[in-house]
Amino acid sequence: MKVAKRVASGLTICAAAGWLAVAAPPAHATAPPAGAPTLQTAACTYQLTNLRTGGYLNVRTSPATTSRRVGTLKPSDGTFTGSCAATRGWFSVTSSNGRTGWVSGHYLRRSGPVHRVAVPKTPSLTCTYLVANVRRASYLNVRSAPGVHARRVGTLRVSDGRFSGGCASSRGWVAVRSSNGRTGWAAAHYVRKTTRTPLAASASRPWGCTYQLTHVQPNGVVTVYKSRGTTYEPVGTLRLSDGRFGGGCTATQGWVPVTSSNGRPGWVSDYYLQRVTG
Repeated sequence: MKVAKRVASGLTICAAAGWLAVAAPPAHATAPPAGAPTLQTAACTYQLTNLRTGGYLNVRTSPATTSRRVGTLKPSDGTFTGSCAATRGWFSVTSSNGRTGWVSGHYLRRSGPVHRVAVPKTPSLTCTYLVANVRRASYLNVRSAPGVHARRVGTLRVSDGRFSGGCASSRGWVAVRSSNGRTGWAAAHYVRKTTRTPLAASASRPWGCTYQLTHVQPNGVVTVYKSRGTTYEPVGTLRLSDGRFGGGCTATQGWVPVTSSNGRPGWVSDYYLQRVTG
């Protein structure tokens, strides 16, 4: 038993250092949201250590040797920035290809004092995107700053359809509007630009009534469709956490026009709607 434990421990260290190829499942998307221009996040400076000559360190999508590799770091890369606090012995860092991921703290040596990284000012969200490289049952985290260690402020799913975002990335992150209407930052790897044309300004549409959801489980989702019927294309979603939203005052064949959480107009079955005003 002791021999087996030592072998397993050795394999774990080798996989983290990039000496051993380990089969990994598809990565769960964990992306970042946008914050105020004055918001800052702490960062530390590191150098690599405990690597053999010619070795490299794998940067992974999550703090585990079984997660997918997104980049590498070599001693020749010099110093690099990362989070100051560890998560289960792993630190979030920026790899040599500019992508953010996780590395084992066993191979890091802090080389400089803690400094503050200013969050870039949120740009105008004049481009449109779709979620990419994310499984349909999963979701993309939207964070308060460009980095996996920043606070989560919302999410985006494939079923949310198109959403607005900035037309340029910043350090591999894109400013976006999450499904709950809050602005944040998402990893550019998980979004795909569809057009430079702004989304329809449906949030300001002169709906005559206000609604909230009913007959929905606490974690349930109501799909908003392009037209009246479930056979049409989904254009967005609504959740209980979205609170109140605008909609038409008259149902047509049991369907009501509303504004989804991503700002797009669509249709929802009146079974899930409770009129609040109007």
